[in-house]
Amino acid sequence: MRLRETLRYAVTALALGSIGVLAANHFVPEAQSQTNFIQDGRAGFVVHGFGNAYARPGQIEAMCPDGRSMGYRQIYAESPEGQLREGEDTQTYERRVFGGAMELATQDGMNLCMHPEIGPPDPHHRQMTATNIVAFGIDLDGQNSTSNSRPAPGTCAHDDFIGVSGQRGVDNQMARVVGCEGAGEQYEAEDQTGDIPRGVTGLSDIMLQGAWGILISLHDVESLENDDSVRVGIYSNADPIQLTPSRDAAVPNVTYAADSDQRFRAETTGRIRNGVLTTEPVDVRFHWFPAGRVSERPLNRARLNVRFTSDGLMEGYLAGYTLVEDMYDINYGMRNVRDDNGELVGDRMNGTRVGSNSVMGRTCQGAYRAMYDLADGDFDPETGRCTSLSTQYWLRATPAFVIE
Repeated sequence: MRLRETLRYAVTALALGSIGVLAANHFVPEAQSQTNFIQDGRAGFVVHGFGNAYARPGQIEAMCPDGRSMGYRQIYAESPEGQLREGEDTQTYERRVFGGAMELATQDGMNLCMHPEIGPPDPHHRQMTATNIVAFGIDLDGQNSTSNSRPAPGTCAHDDFIGVSGQRGVDNQMARVVGCEGAGEQYEAEDQTGDIPRGVTGLSDIMLQGAWGILISLHDVESLENDDSVRVGIYSNADPIQLTPSRDAAVPNVTYAADSDQRFRAETTGRIRNGVLTTEPVDVRFHWFPAGRVSERPLNRARLNVRFTSDGLMEGYLAGYTLVEDMYDINYGMRNVRDDNGELVGDRMNGTRVGSNSVMGRTCQGAYRAMYDLADGDFDPETGRCTSLSTQYWLRATPAFVIE
């Protein structure tokens, strides 16, 4: 943890001190032949762009005909008790509204973000159930599913999305969970006109600051255009990303070490067709630092679907299934976060949780219930419901030397 803490807080100085030399020694021109990236059957990449792949922006009316969800603060501010009082100054009002929000997020003396399972149904929460929505991502279950069709083995009935390129069968139930939250189109909504999202996101920002990273290593590669069998490693990065002067991308051909912890290392196989790499499912896990704390981001049965571009980059999707309890902690509850000494933070983050979920326009118990309602993976015959959500991430990666 000490090393990770040092990387997280010292990366800016480290990167600035190194950019001049690295840019001079390692920058490669655009449109360099892809064959130059293969050395002894190996090719490596460092991910420099990463984000949630949700619904394409501009569809809010179709996505949410019943309106948007509300957070604790919004609910209280719209109540009779939450109105500005005569003679009340702004600072006093804001403190009172925050106190009201904390009361709404408490039941039986327990914080609902820490214990969402005890919360009653939230009448202010809205789910995105529309079926004619265009979303980013790939097909995970091998069929164009509908809520009325027979689900694929191990899954639950759900409505797939139309892909941004017109393809059918995109599994992305997490997009439905967040689609009608109060901050809906703020999710990765920057310049999403292509077939994968564009622009720097919150997840990328933290990655570029050096807190976490992803490395992809290819073995037994004969061609990045067509290859029937390649071995693929997906690892957490042990080093901060070395940035270009624009600070929104990685310097090409820098050497990075993979995390030595086996939990953050995954290996699978894949094939390349017409410049697109598709891998077999494998469980992956990455580091994650919500609110400056230490946590993890797991993705089960994850598969890469990425293309090699003419300028030597890799871009596409990393998609799979995330257990509801894990995704709840990643996006909402932060119940499992630890400090840099490895100690659980626990109730010390109640105010942060209530505040952040209010900003995003949702309640913890409303989101928690929606996630189980919309879960489509890992069917549990004992409970008769699914326990995981199809999850799509987009990524962009730069050539690098990966030390495994």
